[in-house]
Amino acid sequence: MSFFYLSTSTWRVLGLSVAASYTGLGLFEVVFPRRAALEFFALPSVPAATAGVRQEDEERSEAVRFMVPLLGVRDLSIAAALWTFAYQGKWREVGTVILAGTILCAADCWVVWRRVGPRLGAQFTGGAVGWTVIGAVLSWS
Repeated sequence: MSFFYLSTSTWRVLGLSVAASYTGLGLFEVVFPRRAALEFFALPSVPAATAGVRQEDEERSEAVRFMVPLLGVRDLSIAAALWTFAYQGKWREVGTVILAGTILCAADCWVVWRRVGPRLGAQFTGGAVGWTVIGAVLSWS
């Protein structure tokens, strides 16, 4: 299908780029949860062992330590499905998983927009819109 004047193989490569993005984001959130929490959600994290830490800060640190890697695992599971379907040549399924993932992306965009601001929120939203187009084209081709 030649949609937006791009060949089918180009759309497939774009689908693989979404899989690579999910992989990268997931790994970043799992390996560096405190940095990911700060960059994506403006949640500063302090080590629990720091002297004089308020109870609220300690609870936030625990939430970052457990919840951000969980978001990373979510992204890695989506990436695994995308890579598997792509390997099997099931491009409609790749598109369907991308479209399903955009529901999560919409929630992420809303949180980033509120927590970090419109600059990063708009970047996340633009990426989500791009992924939606890629998913739609792949699932309808």
